[in-house]
Amino acid sequence: MDMTDEEKAERLERQKKELELRAKKRNSRLFLFIGSIFEIVETFVVITLLIVFFSFLVLRVFKLPEAATTTIMQFSTVVSFIGGLFLGFMIYKNCANFVIEKFNLTDKLSDEILGHYSKRYRKAQEEVLKK
Repeated sequence: MDMTDEEKAERLERQKKELELRAKKRNSRLFLFIGSIFEIVETFVVITLLIVFFSFLVLRVFKLPEAATTTIMQFSTVVSFIGGLFLGFMIYKNCANFVIEKFNLTDKLSDEILGHYSKRYRKAQEEVLKK
């Protein structure tokens, strides 16, 4: 069973598309892995900075009595943790968008990743849907 030239060309085209899809998936996984490590470290730093900031305010600026200080420090620790997580998520998403735009990764990442992080890609998709 010999294949015609058209069938060979079609098969090569399918193989090329499959390789491109695999490369996009691999790049997307790598992007998410490195981004997750960055997010964990960055969120930890934000939480630590918030705890230091609240500690400075409570202990140095306001100079409250000891009983009030312990209660406020407990409350500020919880606020720092929750606020740090929230700020960490926001910073990570903005950094991911910046990296995608700065290094022009739109053709190297999968559509799911681009749809989640890239503002330009979402706008382009919305314009396509409007037409």
